[in-house]
Amino acid sequence: MKIRVNKILFRGKVETRDAAGPILKHSGEFVIVERGKPRLIILRCPCGCGDDLLINVDNRVGKAWRYYRNQYGMSLYPSYWRDTACESHFIIWNNNIYWCSGWETEGSESWSVSHELEETVLNNLSADHFTKYYDIADKLDLIPWEVLQACRQLVKRGLVESGKKEQYNEFRLVL
Repeated sequence: MKIRVNKILFRGKVETRDAAGPILKHSGEFVIVERGKPRLIILRCPCGCGDDLLINVDNRVGKAWRYYRNQYGMSLYPSYWRDTACESHFIIWNNNIYWCSGWETEGSESWSVSHELEETVLNNLSADHFTKYYDIADKLDLIPWEVLQACRQLVKRGLVESGKKEQYNEFRLVL
């Protein structure tokens, strides 16, 4: 029976990809393959299809997701989008799974960040030009999803504007 989950659960660290199989039992469980540093995240697909998703987090061996861990849990950037099999598309932020369909993200209306973070982001925007949210995240050593949410909250407050078309997900101060 397919059961789609909205949270991930850390099941430990392993040294090899093969060691993950016996540990992962349910949708949303994941292990980290680590040899000196995190190399790979193996995630039992949260859609319930039963597949194990291999997520490279070691940019020394090719294109890689950005991996973040803090007191709130694990986050990955960018989203994970399977273009085959179950075709799941989701964001992982602070151990939560936000399902994407088209340009909408289920559950994103419940996302929020603090006013302090909004102020930090606001102080790193200019009225002169649009800035990509992930560039601000890199500069401030923050998770891109939290900077994107801060920008969206600032747009709702009328302090920031969002770019259009090719500048989608870029922001600047309102003049």
